[in-house]
Amino acid sequence: MAGTVGGRGHRSRLWLGLTVLAAGSFTVGDSAHRVRAAADWLTAWWPWLLLAIALLNLLRSVITPGSLIAPGLLAAMALGGLAAAHGISTRALADFVAPAVLILVGLTLLLSSREAESNRWTRILATGRVRTTDAVGSRTENPLVILRAVAGELRADLTGSFLDGSLTVQVTAVAGHVHLTVPRDWPVTVRTAGTVLTRVSDTGPRKGTNTDTTAAREVGLHLLGLCGAVSVVRA
Repeated sequence: MAGTVGGRGHRSRLWLGLTVLAAGSFTVGDSAHRVRAAADWLTAWWPWLLLAIALLNLLRSVITPGSLIAPGLLAAMALGGLAAAHGISTRALADFVAPAVLILVGLTLLLSSREAESNRWTRILATGRVRTTDAVGSRTENPLVILRAVAGELRADLTGSFLDGSLTVQVTAVAGHVHLTVPRDWPVTVRTAGTVLTRVSDTGPRKGTNTDTTAAREVGLHLLGLCGAVSVVRA
């Protein structure tokens, strides 16, 4: 787990470094004017940014981000042709269309990133699906699964895993939705003491378990929620 934490910290430093580098490069030469210009642009365009993020979330719930590359390229070429045919100035294309395309591409790349090397997933203003395929539990290297959705949706499927020992699943839903699917023969204990204004549903068929082995194989589901929703489905 130490290697996983180190890798996650490396990625965080990488993204933070890129952000700081981009901000520094943008403000070179005339910092005050460019900061004001950036603030004015965000003030005028922030609703469109939110709509773009919402659209990406809807698209990700239906298709994978990679499949958007070819249609997006064709759409961009078509829009460029229409703009040229109708006499739209190149300045308008450079000031609005090109930045919008860059924003959409950047958001698609960021939202499509996955923490595939660990059992910790977070979706912030995004929609995503994750699936575990290895053994989990106290007798393995994966005794803990962490699922977080902040103003987004995370669908986690544990049916591809083998439960070896007790497993702790920590779920956080802040104005978001976490949908968790577990095998029907896993003994699951749901603890909702940390939820406020959060809808929790536990549905699906359940297979009878042997009480002698329940203590050795148990899933403790710890929920933290604020104005969110958590769905547990046993499949």
